[in-house]
Amino acid sequence: MLVIEDIRKAAWHYRQGGLNQLLEWRRRQKVEKRINSPRGKRKTRPGSSGSGPANLAAFGPYRVPDRDPRRQDLRVGVILDDFSSAAYSFEWNLLHLRKDSWQEQLAETSIDFLFVESAWSGNQGSWKYQLMGTSGPKPEFLELMAWCRARQIPTVFWNKEDPPHYEDFLPAAREFDMVFTSDSDRIPSYQRDLGHDRIAPLPFAAQPAIHNPVRIGEGRHSRGVAFAGMYFAHKYPERRQQMDLLLSAARDASSKSGPRLDIFSRQLGGDSSYQFPVPFNENVVGSLDYAKMLTAYRAYKVFLNVNSVVGSPSMCARRIFEITASGTPIVSTPSAAIGHFFEPDEVFVAGSQEQGEHQIRMLARSPELNDRVVHRGQRRIWSEHTYAHRAETIIAAVLPERVRRVALPTVSALVPTIRPHQLEHVFATIGSQSDVDVELVLLTHGFEVPMDHVEDLAAKHGVQRFKLLTASRDLTLGECLNQCVAASSSEVLTKMDDDDYYGPQYLVDLLHALDYSKADVVGKQAHYMHFVSTKATALRIAHMEHRLTRFVVGPTITARREVFESNPFEAVNRGEDTGFLKAVTTAGGFIYSADRFNFCQIRQGDGHTWDVSDEELAASGEITFFGDPKEHITV
Repeated sequence: MLVIEDIRKAAWHYRQGGLNQLLEWRRRQKVEKRINSPRGKRKTRPGSSGSGPANLAAFGPYRVPDRDPRRQDLRVGVILDDFSSAAYSFEWNLLHLRKDSWQEQLAETSIDFLFVESAWSGNQGSWKYQLMGTSGPKPEFLELMAWCRARQIPTVFWNKEDPPHYEDFLPAAREFDMVFTSDSDRIPSYQRDLGHDRIAPLPFAAQPAIHNPVRIGEGRHSRGVAFAGMYFAHKYPERRQQMDLLLSAARDASSKSGPRLDIFSRQLGGDSSYQFPVPFNENVVGSLDYAKMLTAYRAYKVFLNVNSVVGSPSMCARRIFEITASGTPIVSTPSAAIGHFFEPDEVFVAGSQEQGEHQIRMLARSPELNDRVVHRGQRRIWSEHTYAHRAETIIAAVLPERVRRVALPTVSALVPTIRPHQLEHVFATIGSQSDVDVELVLLTHGFEVPMDHVEDLAAKHGVQRFKLLTASRDLTLGECLNQCVAASSSEVLTKMDDDDYYGPQYLVDLLHALDYSKADVVGKQAHYMHFVSTKATALRIAHMEHRLTRFVVGPTITARREVFESNPFEAVNRGEDTGFLKAVTTAGGFIYSADRFNFCQIRQGDGHTWDVSDEELAASGEITFFGDPKEHITV
């Protein structure tokens, strides 16, 4: 059903591009609703201050996508809180055991292992206070453990409340085959108290299916700075000191024409020990459940973090991973874990109130800095700190024969060229790609090159895998690309040009985007273009970053092999990219435009003044800097 705002947008699309553009807009809307779109009202008005409970209506629940778990071959019985359940539901088939009927559930459905966390009220209250208390674990819980033990079903416990609640959950931990802890410093204590060494660290992480930078609708970064959590007036003095420092820094930033601070209290109106004191109570705007908080993650320019535990090398708040993955930078007070997991340019750490104020204002006022910090942090998360990584760590402990290493797919770069003088650049580009298993499929179009010369270039630039093809100039570019597809051997294929700039992290970033977006094709619609004649670089189509689209620039088209095989390039010399993308969308696929970094189209020029075509292209973007583009574009 179309609301008034949708009708206005529909009319605009019809005026701009007629019926075809209107139909394309409606198709894209349906696709957006299929992935990660929030229910209800999504748009946040730019510049809105966010004061008072009524303003919370802007945060509609974030819709969790309907996807099969990554490991459909595993079924795991679980007792989890809502946050962990949402995260692990994309990794395994979960059987949420109920206290009053777990016997019937397990009689009907077999499980590969049991996974229980230190939940105060697990499985939506079904196991409330069953794992701890003055008398220890309750009988129903002990019966479940005995049932699994009798049938040799592996059992795993995760105390995510370590170190402050080590003693509370220690009696429960005794019942399990394997124990994971959020605090690696507690491992010696567990070994001493449990009498075995089946103990390992398991930190929090991000779930890319939920925590990702895909931008749906409007409202991203339209608000200032936010904090979500509780204030402890009666315990955790270090945390309270950190919170006073960071919230004061945010208020100082706001007083200097900076971003407004909004506080979401998890105990709004409850026990006085958990209420924010003066003056911070002036900034409390209400409370949000987790589904709405996922929307809020994306609405603010900056989120704040404080730490209940500062000395642990592995225990830090899950929000650090989740918010960064969702596309918003964090300013945190210091903790050992943050320094262990992230570099200083990935998560900002404020050691003083003054430093915190400066960092908040920098990130809020400088979108360029904001985006770069987030992008580096996201790359770290995709590579090391997703729940896929955590899930395989657990499997390795209890079912080692069934571990699947979390790894990026192999990728083949398809590079047809008519320019012999660009071969060195091609091999240098492929050899520079970091953290990927890449194959170069090089097709010399209209000329031949000795194999020993190609082998020398490969050895010089560290290209381990390559194939050399040759085609007559009579063949079209589309036919040459199809030959490259047929000759390639990787899971993912990517089209690259012989004279453009691709940063060392270019391919690894696109492979991560292919994973978290679940798009059929990824690439870059927002992109840089460098004009050699004037040394100017423009950012083009900047608003189409991290969005579903119907177009990405040809030299960035990336997709799984089967997408290329199902949609062969047309036998043409121009427009083969557009034809390929149109075929994908016509078949019901969708296209994702990722970040703008680590790629730049190079426009060669003969003189030192603008020519007409350069001016036309530059006019479609914004000149952002002059000089060598690599330093600015490489992130």
